[in-house]
Amino acid sequence: MRSLPQGDGVRSDPLAPFEPSAADPFDLRKVSHLLRRAGFAASLTVRRRLARAGLGAAFAWLRAADALPGIGERIDDAIAFGTIDRVRAWRVAQALWSPRQLAARASYFWHGHFATSDQKLRDPRAMALQLATFDRLGLGCFDELAAAMCRDPALLRWLDNDVNSAQQPNENFARELFELFTLGRGHYTEIDIREAARAFTGWHVRDGRFRFAPHLHDDGDKQVFGSSGRLDGDDVVRLAVERPESATFLASKLLAFFVHPEPLPDEVAALARVYRQRGRDLGATVAALLQSRLFFSPRAYRSKIKAPADFAIGTVRLLGARAAPTLLARVMSALGETWCEPPSVEGWHGERAWLSPASWLLRSNFVADLLAGRRGKLRPGPEAVFDGVPRAERAEVALLVLLDGEVGDDSRDRIERLAASPRAFGRAEASELLHAVACLPEFQLL
Repeated sequence: MRSLPQGDGVRSDPLAPFEPSAADPFDLRKVSHLLRRAGFAASLTVRRRLARAGLGAAFAWLRAADALPGIGERIDDAIAFGTIDRVRAWRVAQALWSPRQLAARASYFWHGHFATSDQKLRDPRAMALQLATFDRLGLGCFDELAAAMCRDPALLRWLDNDVNSAQQPNENFARELFELFTLGRGHYTEIDIREAARAFTGWHVRDGRFRFAPHLHDDGDKQVFGSSGRLDGDDVVRLAVERPESATFLASKLLAFFVHPEPLPDEVAALARVYRQRGRDLGATVAALLQSRLFFSPRAYRSKIKAPADFAIGTVRLLGARAAPTLLARVMSALGETWCEPPSVEGWHGERAWLSPASWLLRSNFVADLLAGRRGKLRPGPEAVFDGVPRAERAEVALLVLLDGEVGDDSRDRIERLAASPRAFGRAEASELLHAVACLPEFQLL
């Protein structure tokens, strides 16, 4: 895809801070874009308030330090009941209700990055603890997160390192550490993998916890990325995250997740530079990205396809409502995104893979069932959206609530004709209008 013209200031300095002006204000469109990408959306009331408050206030709202009472304890509930469904419901509840929306979004990113599946593990407790690590370290220094993940029982077992020993080295963990987690393909050699695998021998799991087994560890000299010595796993992690290729690799993934599915080379280079300058601090790097000209550029706006999580959780949050996390998790699974069970170690491929004629129909049916109360009780109900709104204005309100009022002429005409038709009258009016908006092509975009 081509870059924006030089004159817009994005290509020449992609990460320059966005500075609102009379010609380019921080308005409802921009705040909604921010809350969709850096969280899981928000109600029209919240979006309007934050648009008035400005970008700084909106970003602070996303980073709220106070957790919602009861949310943190759900991990204990998920572990105690020992079912993966409980763990999924806990994660949906985090995304749905926690005021720490950016932290929830970052955890979502890392779940796809360090993709681990309970299909192999059959250990909900290990999965829950891994996800809690993302909550704790997902916006910290990448060095600490990568080191923690190399001691994570779920990841170690998922990639077979719990059977890696000096007598029988297993290279699976070391290979994925370089290829999928820190460097990307082509930035390591087979010798690096073999030597790194030796460094991780004896990094095992016992009784659900990380345990170092000295008698299974290869304590001899090794050479990884040109560094020699009696290297262990910590040394390998440090060497990998310090390499310049790691900054480029992570910058590309962060841009694809937060901004555009096909980041340009100059954008990647700019974010990699910010990441290095900030000492590999993920929170600081993401903050610079989410408040940049690039993030608010036309190129980024609705350039991504909503994942099932964004569609299901985001719809409820846009309505300013509450819904059962267990039911939403099941909907997401039916739409192709089963949290805690990614299809492979590469995670979900996303974007166009999320949409097909079948999945579009499933999305439509989900919203229809949700609004009609067939997916549990939606509180408040859809009729609350139009409370006190004159009939002549309801089409516009429906478009504002779900799409900030920004749709093409054909889509607007379709909704206005529905609002004026007999079909939209009576008790089902609110559901009919909101369902129609949720079925528009524009609503499938993030």
